[in-house]
Amino acid sequence: MAKAPVAKFRIGFVEAAVWNNDKFHTVTLSRTYKDGEEYKTTDNLGQSDLLNASKVLTRAESWIAEQ
Repeated sequence: MAKAPVAKFRIGFVEAAVWNNDKFHTVTLSRTYKDGEEYKTTDNLGQSDLLNASKVLTRAESWIAEQ
């Protein structure tokens, strides 16, 4: 069974997921998009995603710092 992230932060289509890897945390950044009727995720960001990426990464960093 895959582990779930310990925290997620989302703004618009951009999400930062925080993972606990025993002694430290890691963060993955993704963007959701719709392909026909199906929702998919990618790690490619467009210019319009960058401000939201910055904000969710700041939230993730603050959450990790509080742990």
